[in-house]
Amino acid sequence: MMARWQVGWVVVGCFLLLIGASTVWAGSSEGSGPEGPSLEETMAFIKGTWEACATMRSGLQRMAPKDGAPWQMDRTAKVDVVVRPPSGLQLITRLNERMRVGGALDLQAPVEKVQEFDLSAMSPTVNPEREGEGTNLYGIRLRCTRAACVTEWVATLSMPGKPMQDLKTGRLVVTNLEELVYEDRAPRDKPGEKKGELSLPVCDAAAAESLSKALSHAISKAGGKKPLF
Repeated sequence: MMARWQVGWVVVGCFLLLIGASTVWAGSSEGSGPEGPSLEETMAFIKGTWEACATMRSGLQRMAPKDGAPWQMDRTAKVDVVVRPPSGLQLITRLNERMRVGGALDLQAPVEKVQEFDLSAMSPTVNPEREGEGTNLYGIRLRCTRAACVTEWVATLSMPGKPMQDLKTGRLVVTNLEELVYEDRAPRDKPGEKKGELSLPVCDAAAAESLSKALSHAISKAGGKKPLF
């Protein structure tokens, strides 16, 4: 009788053990889930989205008054992305912001920026931005997890055969960023500067949203962490 009682408890114990193991396995399988696109796929998406934006032209946008004076801005920009596996990015941005103050005076200073960083050094918190209220000026902002992890080079651009003063004062209109040349030297021929964050133009609200999500995902895949404080 005692032997039967002991055998019964052994069977019950084995049954409970099997149920517990099955539950743990099921929970583990459900928790793992899909991890989303790979880092390589995400980097290709980031590059392709900026390529689709091509040359971005905002048109003349009314901005919030500065010191009580009304002003407008017309931004032309183009971002080229170079992927440096496994998790490095080089961003080459040609940018011209034409500012019109008081409806009469125009100021502009076209530049080319080269920015290099590794995604593993960035915070996965990537924010879409909009400059001004109701404008067509969209962008995204990335920050380093600690210290300054972005190397930036900047070169002023000029219009071939035209006076630089006429360009800066808006007498010359920039219609094609690719036609501009370096005023003196290419960006990489100058000393670089370390930055703790960077802001990049994008073509519209949808691109700002998708690129911020893609960059956040890529940074997490590369091992980037949020700052402790």
